[in-house]
Amino acid sequence: MRNPVGAIIHGYSSLKIRPTLRRIRACPHPWSTLFFLIWPFPWRYSLPYPLLSVEEIEKYPNIHEERQPGIRELYNIPIYRIRDTPLRSLYRLVEDLCASDFIMMGYECTYFFFHREPRWSLACIPDPRDKDPIRYAILASMVEALVDAFNWRLEHGIRRDNTTDKSEQRSSNFMREEAPSWTSKIGPVAKPLAFREAGSSDMTMERHFLKRNIRVPNDICSESNQAKRSTFFIRAPGSMAAFPTMPNSHH
Repeated sequence: MRNPVGAIIHGYSSLKIRPTLRRIRACPHPWSTLFFLIWPFPWRYSLPYPLLSVEEIEKYPNIHEERQPGIRELYNIPIYRIRDTPLRSLYRLVEDLCASDFIMMGYECTYFFFHREPRWSLACIPDPRDKDPIRYAILASMVEALVDAFNWRLEHGIRRDNTTDKSEQRSSNFMREEAPSWTSKIGPVAKPLAFREAGSSDMTMERHFLKRNIRVPNDICSESNQAKRSTFFIRAPGSMAAFPTMPNSHH
């Protein structure tokens, strides 16, 4: 049996102490990040209140970076992954979308996909009962779009435990993702809403957003846009969810 003290000192514990400390030092505010990670209450992180409206994020598009400091490092910190929740991840996706930061949306989608815990199943996402009807519609559309994108990945043998199924049955021998029941109850927004990536020319809209009067382009992860990015994207046909390949995102 391993010595737990030695495990911490030499960095081979399941919490990956030494890599975690390196990632914390790389965050914009290391000390506050460390406190955030080790303070045990509540054990599951709560939503980042106050929740921002679409108008607030559009007015200050960089505010989501202030609300998600060091998020790319946090993705790879085990204790953060344990304490994070699918609903928090979903709200980060909404902030990224409202800020038209489609690249960060891609990283967040990949982070979400490679959570294999049952509570991270899309069908298990609890109803946020958001009081903002626009944000509520975006949340519902986002979940349904993720269902399409996740199932497309699964059909191609990419599994949520970061393994690859290369068998002939890979397109069917998995449990398909489904949307939670609450999303079907959310109707369209009163006024049309549109989000577009700078330089985007694709007029094809993601269907789950479109049915709620929200226009989100599909070309954020098309072949023509890959050259503009440092990451590789794959997507489900008809889905807005982009997935940059991050082989180190799952630990």
